[in-house]
Amino acid sequence: MNGNNSLYEDNKVILEKINTIRLKALKHRKKYRLEEANRPVSHWIKEDRLRDEIGKEFTIILRSKGCSWGLSEKGGCSMCGYYLDAMNEDVSTTQLKNQFDFAYNKKINEIINDPHNFIFKIYNSGSFLDDNEIPQEVRTYIYDKISKLEKIKEFVIESRLEYIKTEKLEEIREFFDKKYLEIAIGLETTDDYIRNNYINKGVLFESFIGALNLLKEYKIGVRVYLLLKPPFLNEQGAIDDCSNSIKKLIELNVNSISINPLNIQKGTLAEHLWFQNRYRPPWFYSLFKCLKKSIRQENLKSIRILSDPSGAGTKRGIHNCLKKECESSARKRLQKFVFTQDLRELEQLGYECECKKKYQFTKDYF
Repeated sequence: MNGNNSLYEDNKVILEKINTIRLKALKHRKKYRLEEANRPVSHWIKEDRLRDEIGKEFTIILRSKGCSWGLSEKGGCSMCGYYLDAMNEDVSTTQLKNQFDFAYNKKINEIINDPHNFIFKIYNSGSFLDDNEIPQEVRTYIYDKISKLEKIKEFVIESRLEYIKTEKLEEIREFFDKKYLEIAIGLETTDDYIRNNYINKGVLFESFIGALNLLKEYKIGVRVYLLLKPPFLNEQGAIDDCSNSIKKLIELNVNSISINPLNIQKGTLAEHLWFQNRYRPPWFYSLFKCLKKSIRQENLKSIRILSDPSGAGTKRGIHNCLKKECESSARKRLQKFVFTQDLRELEQLGYECECKKKYQFTKDYF
């Protein structure tokens, strides 16, 4: 947190609503059994874009006590329901190690025998560098194991800005000298007002610049998450906001930009607005417009643009008209662009759907 009360002066009503919704959702949250504390939320292997090639990702989502920001009196982010996957109580060092080992042992042979190179992503629906979520002992345990796997060429973790400190970066560098590292930061937008009043992120852009410079000093890559269509923006506003953010981040020479179209998660302000027909997840058309508006092919020589939307093609995720052919075509175009990093893929004619007329008519209003 930035200690700047002015961040919250304009969003008191929104903050109260976020807290009310969260407290109601927590009353109906699933009670996790003891054995579930020894298993991760999820883990998987699938095709992914590495820096210089198409390879595979090995992803583990640890079940921690939950995001410190989300559990604070500030209520967390307006679109984030990951707190419902968390334990909301202390998870022991042993349990977190057991979670990692459960996924690691399930997939290690597949990784070793696969001809592709891998990127390893470990998430905990919060900040991996927050000692209250992931103790140092657990972090170094994971670093040690992953650093010894030759097939894993890249390593990605997530953190809020306030935990990106010199001692944490030195800790990582003790284990990794040959693998490419990235720390993913949920900046969401370069616009401070949208970030802190519509998303309730509690982060200033100047703080991001400080973290960016520190990570560059340690030769650690920076992956920035941008949120396409935060609550209270229409489609055109979302295109403008995300495009402006991409251009600014390209100027700052970040390493990767991951564009995350908002998906409706349970127990969130976004879901509350969606139920009231006051919010619609973005259209694929908006995402493609945003990419074409803000990126030139030469930019992709030094920066990686990513997008793997959760819930894509469903009512709760980015979608067009929900017609099977329309959604499938849009998903394939996006995936081809991400895998090839070739903007020409966005110009390829896919399924031409009549819903584009409706989109053009409504994008300035909803």
